[in-house]
Amino acid sequence: MNKLPVFPIALKMLIVPVWMTVTFGVIVGSFAFVFSSNARAENNILGVRDEQTYQFYTAVPQNRSQLVQQIEVADTRYLKLKEFFRIYNAPLTMVDAASDFIAAADYYQLPWTLLPAISCKESGCGRIIPTGSFNPFGWAVYTGQTSGANFSSFNEAVWVVAKGLRADYYDQGLDTIAEIETKYTPPSAATHQHWQIDVSFFMDQLETWSL
Repeated sequence: MNKLPVFPIALKMLIVPVWMTVTFGVIVGSFAFVFSSNARAENNILGVRDEQTYQFYTAVPQNRSQLVQQIEVADTRYLKLKEFFRIYNAPLTMVDAASDFIAAADYYQLPWTLLPAISCKESGCGRIIPTGSFNPFGWAVYTGQTSGANFSSFNEAVWVVAKGLRADYYDQGLDTIAEIETKYTPPSAATHQHWQIDVSFFMDQLETWSL
């Protein structure tokens, strides 16, 4: 009887475990890659970002004048609003505040047409206001009263009212013109809805304004 060679048998016994180890490693590595890719995809869908990106989206510049200067240099909305105010005979000091209207809207994440539209509805674009009030928005004019808040300039009024609209309206879920009307001017909301109709009209005009 012939004897089987010892070396080939030993070699086969060595190769089989090595092959199984390598195959197992490849499989485990593949699962790890797939799991990692899925996790990254899920984070993107949920809006999870690294700390640097998150800070970029949440940080707001503190220097108001820098925001205004950026609007004046590079934003066609600024040119449209200035022309819009001129056509509606707004006071020159209110025309000069056009960049504040847009910067404040961006800062507080409001529609850029909202504040100008409210000012045109409430005061004829700043023409009819209590003397020295710089309040073109009818801000804090409560039922039965003829005057409201006073400001040092149209610029200040824009920023104060923009902040109020964000905190007291949008952050409270009142984010449509019809919903804003129910708190801004309840009598109109309860009867004829003229306020929301007119504000929407001015907003649409601004949106479609051509230079």
